[in-house]
Amino acid sequence: MRIIAGKWRSRQIEWPPGDVTRPVPSRVKEAIFGMLGNHFDCPNALPSLAVADVFAGGGSFGLEALSRGATSCVFFERDRSALAALRRNIATVDANAFARIVTLDAWTEAPRTAAPTPTAPTPPPAPTPLPFDLFFLDPPYRDSRDTSPTANVRCFLAAVAHSHAEHDSMIVLHHESDVDFGLDSIPNWRILDRRTFGTHGVTFFST
Repeated sequence: MRIIAGKWRSRQIEWPPGDVTRPVPSRVKEAIFGMLGNHFDCPNALPSLAVADVFAGGGSFGLEALSRGATSCVFFERDRSALAALRRNIATVDANAFARIVTLDAWTEAPRTAAPTPTAPTPPPAPTPLPFDLFFLDPPYRDSRDTSPTANVRCFLAAVAHSHAEHDSMIVLHHESDVDFGLDSIPNWRILDRRTFGTHGVTFFST
């Protein structure tokens, strides 16, 4: 695994051993970030976004976002082997100043966790918690197969919409290629795009 573009371009990062997490092929990741660059009008880069990497594994999505210009990333991960790889990867690129790890349940914690306030020479005494601009949501496939209204993904969308009601946010969901959330109404969200790459599928949601 490697970081594709940005200030840490070509830096090698490790993927957790075992089958608890799954690597995202470079071609899929490159396509995702290409579409994001087009969306934000920043080819091969990202603007100063607050990012959440949910079910982060080794942190491939979040570190790529930081490399391309994101301001901060909160990584949500609980698996021990994944956490060990994630911490090593963050240290490898010296990203500790821009990264935070949350080891609580990602489905419930990510929508209500605040993005870090950017570091300033004289920080305000009580900084206002920031919402996330961009979520990378890469849950176990068994969780993303269920597209029903009460399933984890739909509940996550509802929770983010509630906690980020006054803020424009985007969610990039990685799932199996045959999973389709359709174009039916998802309250407070619209589907910007859906792409498939072999067995991999990606859906872009926006408020």
